[in-house]
Amino acid sequence: MGRTIHEDIAEDELADMLADADQARHLHTVAARLREGHFPDWLAAMVGQTPARPGSWPSHQVAAFTSVMTRLAYGRIARHRIRVGASPGADADRVGNAASLQGLPAPFVAHLDMTQHGADCDGSLEWTEPVTAWRSTAVPVLGAHVLHGAIQAPFEVRPSSVPLEVGYTLPSRTFAHLLTEGAVARWPYDDEEVHVLVDLEWAGLFMGARPLPADVEPVRAL
Repeated sequence: MGRTIHEDIAEDELADMLADADQARHLHTVAARLREGHFPDWLAAMVGQTPARPGSWPSHQVAAFTSVMTRLAYGRIARHRIRVGASPGADADRVGNAASLQGLPAPFVAHLDMTQHGADCDGSLEWTEPVTAWRSTAVPVLGAHVLHGAIQAPFEVRPSSVPLEVGYTLPSRTFAHLLTEGAVARWPYDDEEVHVLVDLEWAGLFMGARPLPADVEPVRAL
């Protein structure tokens, strides 16, 4: 089987990182932290989750993971958490997973692809009213961990529809969704929440209900 488009995107990201000394050092640090299991399971799974442990991911997947985590840490990606009340069942249990997602709180509605034959995602998540996501300000809070280790600021998101990824997914797929659609919703195994990730540089002008924060420079308008 040939390499996918999202893996090609991750390979390009890896090459860019290795060409910059500071980014290369950061990449190696994150790779070591993944091997040593320093990232909480829920946090790693929000970006990528595979049957193999994150410490065994190939370099291009580590690059994709590093990019998403860095953007989260510096407030370039905002996150909204949605309580499901159940974690996903096996990928083949589409009926059961769809039933669990039917109970999402308003204004969220999930549409799970019941066949998903080679599709780019497992379905979609939409909301019909503005919702508040939260972004890191990169101002540290002593004694706290990464996403919870900085003061959080709100970012209001317009009604939208974003790709939904359930259970296992590669970091490169999450990264590619953020670069191409500007957002993605993740419902990992062993997690009773859906995490909506919105990339403010790529989609903030389109999805934001208010002007972008002063420290966010848009890459392009979607």
